[in-house]
Amino acid sequence: MVRPKDACSEETWNRIVAAARQELMESDECEVDVSVRQVATRAGVSLGTIHYYFPTKESLLEACLDAYYARFGALVVELAPLTTQPDARFGIEQAARRIYGFAVSERHSLKLRARLNAELGQLEPQRARHVRGPMLDAFASLLGNMGGLGVTEARLTIQTMTGLIMHLALLADADLEQIAGVGGEAGRRIVEDHVARVALRLLFPS
Repeated sequence: MVRPKDACSEETWNRIVAAARQELMESDECEVDVSVRQVATRAGVSLGTIHYYFPTKESLLEACLDAYYARFGALVVELAPLTTQPDARFGIEQAARRIYGFAVSERHSLKLRARLNAELGQLEPQRARHVRGPMLDAFASLLGNMGGLGVTEARLTIQTMTGLIMHLALLADADLEQIAGVGGEAGRRIVEDHVARVALRLLFPS
């Protein structure tokens, strides 16, 4: 593809992604989508420039998740000391609560992740290779040492908790009221307590 005149720098790439993120934040919560034409207008670039950097809309949407993964990576680093607490159960409980809280605050990104996974039929290969793989290896080692789980069981436990937290974090208020008996922050607190209990039961079954 011929390089457009305004496709000139990393700054252009960043401006396009920032515009797409803003479009996503302003989109209908049920849609989690963007118009590439509107992204181009907001970023002040041509459609040709958008397609130069992002051949498909999916590749642009995937780039919008970079900041989410960076924030999650920072949270993992912050939580790492909890795994070395003398009281392993306390460390796991606190980590589960923090990760659930993070997921609730990142509902928009989680919806986008779920949509892209459904369309592709799997986690985007680069994410799987460079994010999920290393993270599974690191957590499986830590959790195996803490809970006495084998490597495979530890990896499956992580996936179980990931799926559970993602699903519960995406519950709408109406769903919370039906399932937890109350919506809003009170309902979220009930769910957070549940997530912590499940994490403990999975890692310390005896």
